[in-house]
Amino acid sequence: MPSADVAMVAPYPTADGRVRSGVESYVASLTGAMAKAGAEVVVIAPHEDGEADRRVHDGVRVERSFRRGPAALPAAARAAARSGAPVVHLQHEVFLYGGPASVPGLPWALARLRGAGCPAVVTLHHVVDPAGVDRDFTRLHRVRVPAGPARVALSGVQAAVRRLSSVAVVHEPGFAPVVPGARVIPLGIEPTPPGDRVTERARLGLDDERLTVLCFGFLSPYKGLEAALAAAELAAADVELVVAGGPHPRLVGRDSYADQLVARGSTAARFTGFVDDRDVPAWFAAADIVLVPYPRPFSSSGPLGLALGYGRPVLLSSAMAACVGAPELGTSCEPRALAARLVELARHPEARAGLATASSELARGRTWSSVAERHLELYEEVRHGARSGHDRLPVV
Repeated sequence: MPSADVAMVAPYPTADGRVRSGVESYVASLTGAMAKAGAEVVVIAPHEDGEADRRVHDGVRVERSFRRGPAALPAAARAAARSGAPVVHLQHEVFLYGGPASVPGLPWALARLRGAGCPAVVTLHHVVDPAGVDRDFTRLHRVRVPAGPARVALSGVQAAVRRLSSVAVVHEPGFAPVVPGARVIPLGIEPTPPGDRVTERARLGLDDERLTVLCFGFLSPYKGLEAALAAAELAAADVELVVAGGPHPRLVGRDSYADQLVARGSTAARFTGFVDDRDVPAWFAAADIVLVPYPRPFSSSGPLGLALGYGRPVLLSSAMAACVGAPELGTSCEPRALAARLVELARHPEARAGLATASSELARGRTWSSVAERHLELYEEVRHGARSGHDRLPVV
């Protein structure tokens, strides 16, 4: 089997499209765009029940070479080194490879790759300032360890990545100061002409007299949906809030957050439950505004990327707007202030037009083809640095 240009350690969607997290969809889109650009890519992915150990999807080789758990990342590193690829790119998030028990394997895996002469790029999908890890943080993210050990673990992950990788990648400029020397490469978007708004609103049964505000994606505690529900209740005469998505797979069977949210907000919003991929375009075509109210961002937002791809105006929490470098898209998420902003957007078309213009500006340079090209350029820099005997790339 021929060597690849890059071996990517990451989970990958199953043959029937099942995913456990947004990272899997991200990896499929990124590697597919790389393959379209002419790169040979192999994904070193965890085993999944019922999945073949090897397959090719969208021009990408997928090799399921390890099992989730404490030994996941060391095993993945061995498989990546065997692939013969000159660069290994590891996608990291705390819960991707078997939860917290898998995290101690990260330094071991990176050290093994370094020892094998395989320069490593690490994308950190979760970036947290350790100073902000307190009891509220662990409760919000359903972390089942005290704040102190969680703070030490997160700090250790980020320190190991800085020390043992050639370069780290983060998705938004607001995360770069937390990981000194990190490169910022955003989540990609796929520009897609929206469907017919009138047709889709009628099909979905939306109120044409009110502003339709969409919150999209898995129902998770960190997304600030409670503020959106409270604001929608205050602005009900002008605003219809749609919360489209089911419980986060990580919480299913172990946390009742989604059920509690639906019970609490059933009079303030329309909850759709899980949205089939075929219906996603319809909801974005029908929405007037996509709201992303994350109170303390620690990752980029997949729903934000979808909204930008479909050309929908986005309204972000002030914290999220600062993180992505678009303060003009921000709003307070204190319920009364958020309700007032939504009413303004409902009643004043020029306000919506301004939001749409700023959203279009944010979308520039975020296409998957552009994001793939930036990654391929980074791999070439890493390869050059390895050939020159430099362990790390210069900070630019």
